[in-house]
Amino acid sequence: MAEILKSAIIGETTSRIISSVMGKDEEKADISENIERLELAHIKMEAALHMSNKWQISDMPLLRWRSKLKRAAQECDSTLRQCKQRAIEEEEINQRMSQSSLPKRIAHATKSLVSSFIPFGNDESIKTSAIVRRFERFADGANEFLKFVEFGGTPKQYTFFSPLTSHLFEGKSLRYHLSQGTKFYYFAIRPMCFAERGVEAMIGFVSLDFKAPTKGFSLSVMLRLSESTDIFGVIIKCMQSVTPHFKFAAEDVKRELIQLPAQDFSLLPRTPYSESDYWGNIHNTITQWCRPNPLCCNELEHNFTASSISKKTALSSSSRLLSDIFPEEVIVVHLQCHISLSNRHKTRQCSVTATEIGNFMHPLKLGILFIPHDSPEDIHPAVESYALEVIDETEQETIHKNACLQDLDGIFLPKAADYLYQNAESRMYQMCLKSRHGATHLCVEKISTEIQSRLRRKAGRYSSNGRVIQKQDNRLEQWKQVARDLLKMWVVRTSDKLQGSIRSWTAITKLP
Repeated sequence: MAEILKSAIIGETTSRIISSVMGKDEEKADISENIERLELAHIKMEAALHMSNKWQISDMPLLRWRSKLKRAAQECDSTLRQCKQRAIEEEEINQRMSQSSLPKRIAHATKSLVSSFIPFGNDESIKTSAIVRRFERFADGANEFLKFVEFGGTPKQYTFFSPLTSHLFEGKSLRYHLSQGTKFYYFAIRPMCFAERGVEAMIGFVSLDFKAPTKGFSLSVMLRLSESTDIFGVIIKCMQSVTPHFKFAAEDVKRELIQLPAQDFSLLPRTPYSESDYWGNIHNTITQWCRPNPLCCNELEHNFTASSISKKTALSSSSRLLSDIFPEEVIVVHLQCHISLSNRHKTRQCSVTATEIGNFMHPLKLGILFIPHDSPEDIHPAVESYALEVIDETEQETIHKNACLQDLDGIFLPKAADYLYQNAESRMYQMCLKSRHGATHLCVEKISTEIQSRLRRKAGRYSSNGRVIQKQDNRLEQWKQVARDLLKMWVVRTSDKLQGSIRSWTAITKLP
């Protein structure tokens, strides 16, 4: 009898071990369901809190209710993050075990089985279910909270942060341009409205001096708008986030931006959000490419989560996530400027002739593309970020793991300048920095003597005529140049579809 009982126990234990080895589909389903329920509960609380901000609440019970709902939303977000992290860790363990030998898999399953016999072993799943139900109760109560707010509160007479923002929400585009001798300034904002993305704006700011072309800059920014958006403030924050080699250009952008006469901005006479297919295609292509998920890094998550608040107070360029460095509403930033080679480059001895030095000892053209919400899929789970180098469109073999924006500026950019100085035949040096959330693409290229001479001739011709080229022609050429410079970015080169779209933008002869 004892032998029969012993055999039965061993058989049952073996069966459970083998079952555990073959997979834990039911457990995975439970984790996935809990994550989905938490996400829905968090969305409901987030929506209720956002809508309540549009009402003036003076009743103390309602204020306490809102405060409690805020804390619950914060706790729910934190719990959701922990559940997702635990699911990732469990998946990594399962993947490692699936690649292990059968004895190791049986040993791991046996350990899990023994743990399940311990009295407190199943408490965790019970606690998780209880926690999920608690947040669901808060989420269900959020609807009642909104009803009381609407009944006892007063709607806010909301005013836009500035008349500029109100015009954009009416679907009107804004434009400003000024020609002074050999100088040209252009600033424009073009809003677009999407059912799934809300209102977004594409901003262009150009400062040119045809007499000293290396002193100008070109800035393109795309961002999501809200009623409280301070557009100039967001751009300035972006400029404060750029790396030291771009600081002088960032200072120029901030100085020129502040001096723009908002009262002279022109409103384009068009019906709300009525744009040509040309500009609609450009905006849609860029926003889908740079921020596929418009709900990532949502504003409430940044405001309520304690961990994100602590991160915001300690941000630096050493952060490996660009989404931690730039304002959340920013979709893409493209800045172009010029830098001069340092004195140490000019005085360094190298094996080139004086004629060769004269051919390429000119300022370098820099272009940097920030995509704070890009989510690359080619990052190894054990690596937080990586950087690679591309010389004359040839990708280098070395991959720099766990690099950050500070490395891009402090190590790779000087390295690129050195390389271009020492190799007269090379024209372009590019760098790509990708993190789990956010990417940066840098392009350094030489300016040929021929191009500089042509710009000087233009400057002399415009000075003698007392005017700059016609505005339409200047805007068209400037836009084509921005598109051509985008084509040089390695991230564009690696996508045939994206490259084809951008090439089509340069085929026009007149801007819509």
